[in-house]
Order: sequence, then structure tokens, then C-alpha cells
Amino acid sequence: MMRLFNRGKEPSDVSPQPLPTYSSPSSSSAAPVTGPARPIRLVYLDEKGKFRMDPEAVATLQLVKEPIGVVSVCGRARQGKSYILNQLLGRSSGFQVASTHRPCTKGLWLWSTPLKRTALDGTEYNLILLDSEGIDAYDQTGTYSTQIFSLAVLLSSMFIYNQMGGIDETALDRLSLVTQMTKHIRVRASGGRTTPSELGQFSPIFVWLLRDFYLDLVEDNRRITPRDYLELALRPVQGGGRDLAAKNEIRDSIRALFPDRECFTLVRPLNNENDLQRLDQISLDKLRPEFKSGLDALTKFVFERTRPKQLGATVMTGPILVGITDAYLNALNNGAVPTISSSWQSVEEAECRRAYDSATEIYMSAFDRTKPPEEVSLRESHDEAKQKSLAAFNASAVGAGPTRQKYENLLQNFFRKAFEDYKRTAFMEADLQCSNAIQSMEKKLRAACHASDAKIDNVLKIKNHKTENDSVELKEKDISVFITNTTYVEFAKIN
Repeated sequence: MMRLFNRGKEPSDVSPQPLPTYSSPSSSSAAPVTGPARPIRLVYLDEKGKFRMDPEAVATLQLVKEPIGVVSVCGRARQGKSYILNQLLGRSSGFQVASTHRPCTKGLWLWSTPLKRTALDGTEYNLILLDSEGIDAYDQTGTYSTQIFSLAVLLSSMFIYNQMGGIDETALDRLSLVTQMTKHIRVRASGGRTTPSELGQFSPIFVWLLRDFYLDLVEDNRRITPRDYLELALRPVQGGGRDLAAKNEIRDSIRALFPDRECFTLVRPLNNENDLQRLDQISLDKLRPEFKSGLDALTKFVFERTRPKQLGATVMTGPILVGITDAYLNALNNGAVPTISSSWQSVEEAECRRAYDSATEIYMSAFDRTKPPEEVSLRESHDEAKQKSLAAFNASAVGAGPTRQKYENLLQNFFRKAFEDYKRTAFMEADLQCSNAIQSMEKKLRAACHASDAKIDNVLKIKNHKTENDSVELKEKDISVFITNTTYVEFAKIN
């Protein structure tokens, strides 16, 4: 029988539309991380000044098919961001901790093994931890700092801004990057400049972490919470002048960009200055109790409040994180402004297309071609292959909106056309085999009837001999009628 399914070819009338400009980074050049968990580079700047994704990180993330929540820690260089990440990991070492003036982290780094966690509402997710390059490293430009800061915000479910001391005018100045984000990111391709409130719809939970905090949280002779302290610091200050207006713009931008925000304070963990230089080597039981309790509260909040990042009906997984990051980096490398909605849509399109391609391959390989060409048997093979194909598609496709629906419709069209094509060809081949069998039988019957020793028993033996594919209903019916008629005619001629 002819090969009825041509692997890799799509029915011409159900071909998907061309993909938008999006190229998933290839992971073929690197294998996922094996062995002990460790930090691996996710985003870096190459020697030509272009943003790149590390193939090892890509290969590792591609394996995480379940929902992921991303927690990133950002802030000034050499102020203990990596230490906080290691505490979230529950270990004393992991992300590199600096004790000198030179920054350790360049670009964005992630922990190679996701942490299985359950949010307060019962949502299970894989926690991905991101370490970010310090926003004021001496070898940075202002644009680069904003780009790294923006990437961390865009990719995160929770964004922790790590800072030493309280929230004052200097601290607000350092967060002026927030006001710059609206110049470097757009929510959608059309329209003018994006406002902070528009970006806020896609922003992560914002945690302002105040380290070595020594202030008494008292306002109007009553104790206030760190969250109250944050909200007071973000209130616009009355008065005039350009500097004050600039500070108020930063306050407004933070409130608009991060509508879901929280503040945590940590006292200095140790009093000995020399010990602070090797904090990662000091066991927790040697640290101040107030520091440990604050760290426990922060860890509990991070694990319980982090949720898988989501845009519309699309929940972030490892492959989607790879695609989104790649889309943002492509925009930056081309001198364009990353657009949130179109970046997510292009990734959704690519992932659904990949799921469609895989599902069609599975259908073709799962279809049982050994069944006889009968409607009932072929329908059983079709239904079994279709169920396997749909299961594979649903496991890989993302989202629940128009893009996914489009590929679901394309897949159903593919099923119908592929099955009808198979049946038509199978029935044509069965008819051909039937005709060949009839011609062969006709020759044998004529020879038996006209033989010099012709006997009815010899003719009946030939008549009752089963054909090669005797299970084919059409063939048996045609052959049976033909044999009976031919036998009658030939014997009539003899007699």
C-alpha cells in the first residue's frame, strides 16, 4: 500500500499563518545543568555590546514545563543581594558573595535547579531565583543599568530591591531608573509613550528590602509597620522647585509601576565589622536574633506570595521564559523598545505552532495502518491517534485565547483532511487489489472449467479458496458475486 501520510507535510488548506519575527534560542549547543545545583548565566553582554542568552541556561529552562514563579533581587553592587538569594535557597553559599569593591554578578544569573513551592492560595509552582548585576557598577552606562533593571522587572513575579539603610532622598535618586523604564518599555506596539500605571498592570510584586536598618518605626507617637513606612516615604512632598518635582516624579512612578508593594527591614546581622566581610561563612546561630526573625519573615513572604507570572491566559513556564527573554533581547539589540504584549503574543504563537507541529507528527505515527480498509476499523485507528495527538498538543500549547484556539481549529482540520485522504487512498487500493484478485480468479476458474478433466469439485475448491485479504468486506462481496456468476456461465458453456 502507498505511504498515505507524508511525514512533515501539512494539508494545504489548513496550513498555519507564518510566524511573527521570533526565533527561539537553540539549546542544541549546550546540555542542561547536571550534577550539583549552581548559578548559571542567563543574560550577558557579548564583546560586540549585544545582549545574549547563555545556551546552558536556555537548555535548563526548556526542561521546566510546569508553571514558574521568578524572584529577582536587584540593587546597588556589593550590598549583599547574593546573600539574600542564598538564604532563600536555604544554604550558606551558592550565588557568589562579594567582600571587595569589585562586583561579582554581571548581567542576570539564575539558580540551575528550580525550588518546588506552594503559594498561600495553594498554587504549586517552580521558583526560579534571579541574581541581577548591581545597578551602579563602575563599568556600566546609564542605559545599560536601566535595561538590566527593566529586564529583571519584566521577567519577575516578585522583584526585591535590596538597599542599605532607610528610604531617603538619596535612595529615591537611585530608583530614578523606575522613571526611565517607561522610555525603554512599551505595553503595546501602537500608541504613544507608556505610562507607569500602564506598566503596572504587568509588574511584579515589589519588595523594598532595607538592610542594616536602625530607625525606630514611629509616626505620631505610634509604632508603624515597614509597609506604613514605605507608603509614607512615597507620599508626594509639598513645595516647589525642580529637585522636589523630580523626587515626586520618582515617588509617583514607583506607586504607579508597583501597585502591589511591600517593605521589609533587616537589622545589621553582626556588630563585628570584620565578620560582616565574611557573612556567608557565619552560621545563622551566630547572627542577631532580630536579623534571623526578619529573614524568616521575608522568606515566608517570598514563598507564599510568589505566583507564576501570567499575561492574559498564558502562564509562564521555562520555555516561555526563554522565549520572552529572547524577544526582549532582540528588541534591545535592534535598538527598539521591548513591547510587552507583542512579545508575549509572539512567544505564544511560536509555542502553539510547535505544539501543533508535534501533534500532527504524533497523529501520523500513532495511526494504525495495519487495520483493514473498513470504515469501522479505520475510524478506531483515527480516534486513537487523534486522542494521543490532542493530549500532546494540550500538554505543550500555551494560553487559552485566540492564538491557542486558532491552532486547535487547525489541528481539527488536519485530523479531518488527513483521515479522509487516508480513507480515500485506502479504499482505492482495496478496489485495485479486489480487481486484481478477480482477474486472477477468473483465469483460474476458466482454466478449471475448460480442463479436460473438469470436475465440479475442482472448481469449487478454487471458488472457496480465500483471498489474501479476505477480511475486506468489499472485496469478498465483489469476488463472491463474480465467482458464482463466472462458474455458472463457464459450466453452462461446457454443458
